[in-house]
Amino acid sequence: MVTGGRTNNSTLLAFHRNDGSPAWRAGKDQASFSSPALVTLGGRRQILSVNAASVSGHDPKDGRVLWEYAWASNKWPKCAQPVVLEGDRVFLSASFNAGCVLLQAKAGADGNLSVAEVWKNRNMKSEFSNIVARGGFLYGLDDGILACVDIATGDRKWKDGRYGHGQLILVDDLLLVQTEQGPIALVEANPTAHRELARLSGLSAKTWNTPALAGEFLLIRNDQEAVCYQLPKRISQGSERASLEGN
Repeated sequence: MVTGGRTNNSTLLAFHRNDGSPAWRAGKDQASFSSPALVTLGGRRQILSVNAASVSGHDPKDGRVLWEYAWASNKWPKCAQPVVLEGDRVFLSASFNAGCVLLQAKAGADGNLSVAEVWKNRNMKSEFSNIVARGGFLYGLDDGILACVDIATGDRKWKDGRYGHGQLILVDDLLLVQTEQGPIALVEANPTAHRELARLSGLSAKTWNTPALAGEFLLIRNDQEAVCYQLPKRISQGSERASLEGN
C-alpha cells in the first residue's frame, strides 16, 4: 500500500505482495507526505490516509472509502503521522496555519462509518515531526517548540524548549527529542511542566530524521553521518541533570 503521488487519479495504490501486480486504486484527493497506516476505528479494520486536503479511511480489501474528512488546504504539505487513540479517536496536526484536530469515528445502525470533530484549534502545529501520546496528553514540536496538549480538551498545558523542526520518540515516561540542530535532548513526558533532564552531543548538522532505539542502542542520522550510541541502562530521574552520555 502506497500513496498515489501528486495527481488527481488515485490517492492510494495497492499491490499484491507476492508478485507486485496491482490490486486496486482508490480515492481522488492528491497525496500528501504522510504514510498510510492500517488501523482499527469504529470497530472496522481500515487504511487511514492523510491526503493533500482530506483524511480518509479505506477498506483494505478493495480500497473503498469508508469515511472522509476535509482537512485544511492542499496548498501546503501534511507530513506528521496521525495518532490513533482510545475511544476510536484520531489526532491530526499540520503546520502552515492548519493547526490540529481530534476526530472520533462512529459506526451507524447501518454499519457505515462517520467521523466528527471533538475539538479543533492551533495548539499543536507540526511541520513534519510526529507526535506521541501518553497518559491522556500529546507531546510534539509545535512549529519547532516542544508542547504538551490535553487530549480530552485540546488545551495546551505548556510550550517550551526551542528544539527546531526535529523529531521525537517516547520511551516509557521520557521523550527522546532529536533536535534540528543535531543534539539529542531527554525530556520528561510530564503535563505539569517542561523539564529537560539531559543532553547528548549527537550530530553536528541539521537533522530531520527520526531516531531509532533498540534496547540500549540509539541510532541517529542525517544526510551527512550516522552515529550509534550505547546509552546507560538506567537514567536516574532523581537528579536535577541526568547524564545521557554513553559509549
